[in-house]
Amino acid sequence: MNILSKVNLEMHKKRPQTPKDKILTLWQPEKGFIHCCIQSRGCRYSRNAGACIMCDYGIGCNVSAEELALALEKELAPCVPYTDKMLFGTYGSIFDESEISAECLDVILDFIRKYQIPTVIFETHCETVSEAKLQWIKESISPDTDVIIEMGYETCDTYVLHRCLNKVLELEVLEKAIDLVETMEMSVCLNVFVGAPFLNASDQMETACKSIQWAVERKVDSLVLFPANIKPFTLLHKLYLAGQYQSVSQWMLPLLFSELTEDVLERISLSWYGDRQNFYENNEYPLLPPEDCESCHDELFSFYGDFLRAKRGAERKRLTEALLAKEMGCDCREKLIEELKNHPVRKSEEEIEQIVLSLELLSEK
Repeated sequence: MNILSKVNLEMHKKRPQTPKDKILTLWQPEKGFIHCCIQSRGCRYSRNAGACIMCDYGIGCNVSAEELALALEKELAPCVPYTDKMLFGTYGSIFDESEISAECLDVILDFIRKYQIPTVIFETHCETVSEAKLQWIKESISPDTDVIIEMGYETCDTYVLHRCLNKVLELEVLEKAIDLVETMEMSVCLNVFVGAPFLNASDQMETACKSIQWAVERKVDSLVLFPANIKPFTLLHKLYLAGQYQSVSQWMLPLLFSELTEDVLERISLSWYGDRQNFYENNEYPLLPPEDCESCHDELFSFYGDFLRAKRGAERKRLTEALLAKEMGCDCREKLIEELKNHPVRKSEEEIEQIVLSLELLSEK
């Protein structure tokens, strides 16, 4: 086990467990869209290998089919009249039977069929995607329901993927999953991470642009950009506290959008840009979203809302250009623009290990 896994596992041990009776967590990122997170024992890659040093979806217990059916009817069914899209996920992967049993997945599919949800998204790791599972979904719900398979991807840069983020994923496996989903006439959505540790700002930007392009070349239907959130009980949080990681700027997103073509902008969505600050539902364990200041915060969040509502690439491009042309009463944007002029620099594998090892040794004193 590498040092990143070891320290990340140690950080995870301090997490508060979700109360057993809290079966569902519901978010509404935008009008008509509900994200339904089902309590589970947690991501197998996180709990077994300390993978993904930036991630913490929580830790809990697996639920029974009976418990899940009751919770869906009580909490999610009332949302149906106001919803045309629902995302179903867990603390890891919705298709991982070590988190969600076959009986529980059946309950979810029954709910989707009963309420005729127009669009459903299943969030899962690419290694859990199989022809049998996708065929099961097709046979269990209405043919009029659009099905999207959302998979964690983060980046096409294998050094960043494995050495900086410590993610368990092989791009070849992801590509096969993409092809399989498309063969089954479902849509593919990939998550892209913005703000990887051990990189400077220009490298973070360049890596994100290349990763988006990699996905577009494979004809991925949509992409969700996840700017780095510094979550408690993660190695990323420990790096931040030690001065080894700097919060990503909110301006990274609009500046990234300015580099994308109109057709690519149409495929982009956003998540965790500051809309979920109370992850543990109290203020005791706050996460740190991307940074801005009082002078630009409202302007940026107004832009995000307008951007997400504007479905056409040309309108999104216009909104981005208008934001970047505005005078701001702060230097947040200009500071990042200056940082982006620097040549991309990343630490070697040995340097990364030494940094993390020094954090571990410091905590043992």
